[in-house]
Amino acid sequence: MVQAFKNHWTGIEQVAKTLLKGKFLWFFVPGLIVGLIYFYFQWQAQRVHDNITNVTDAIPLVGSAVSWAADGIFGIFDLITSEFYKFVVLVVLSPVNCILSEKFDSYLTGKEYKFDFIRLLNDFLRMILIVISALLMEYIFLGIWWLFSLIIPDFLGETIFFLIASFFVGFSFYDYSMERYGLNFFKSWGMGFSKMSYMLITGGIFTLLIKIPAIGIITAPVLTAMLSTAVYILMNKKAEPTPAPAVKDQDLLDT
Repeated sequence: MVQAFKNHWTGIEQVAKTLLKGKFLWFFVPGLIVGLIYFYFQWQAQRVHDNITNVTDAIPLVGSAVSWAADGIFGIFDLITSEFYKFVVLVVLSPVNCILSEKFDSYLTGKEYKFDFIRLLNDFLRMILIVISALLMEYIFLGIWWLFSLIIPDFLGETIFFLIASFFVGFSFYDYSMERYGLNFFKSWGMGFSKMSYMLITGGIFTLLIKIPAIGIITAPVLTAMLSTAVYILMNKKAEPTPAPAVKDQDLLDT
């Protein structure tokens, strides 16, 4: 666990230094588009909720019950939209995240990855399979734990929920690197569970990032994809802690 924290700290430094140099900034554009769509639906939902609240407040007795029901419904809506956002980031944006991970890997290690459409298509289909299986397993685990959470303190239940969600999100981001380094479906899951502390820390960072108002929704996918790439390299000792100077800026994807 201590080594996992050390590698994450080094990875955060690598990501920060790279972005401060102006590298890979265009990868924030897809996240910005998804974020704006997410904010639009949240804004519209809040408007509807406020209108319902204003109307029900003027109704005696029944109004409070309607308002309570509306709060519950919109609470469920918030949960659905947040989970849908995560689905979009992990599935729809997976080609973007995969390319970013590959480019950042090249930046750190100096290793070149030639474009191959067939390989890209196979990688994309594999990513979809991994991500969907990860999300399904996450919801199954969360559903099982929800049953147990009915009889335990709220803070403990929320902590376990956070850890379960963090593990599967973290695993999904690491899979970009695991696929690139030749791990098949089952070996990827094997590494995920054997390196659980890494999955939890990276996934936890993503989960915390998206809770930052406005900016978190936009930046979390890019920062987590880069961080998981850097940490995976450190974890497997495939590069030194600092970017390899052999890579020239013009050889990278234009930013």
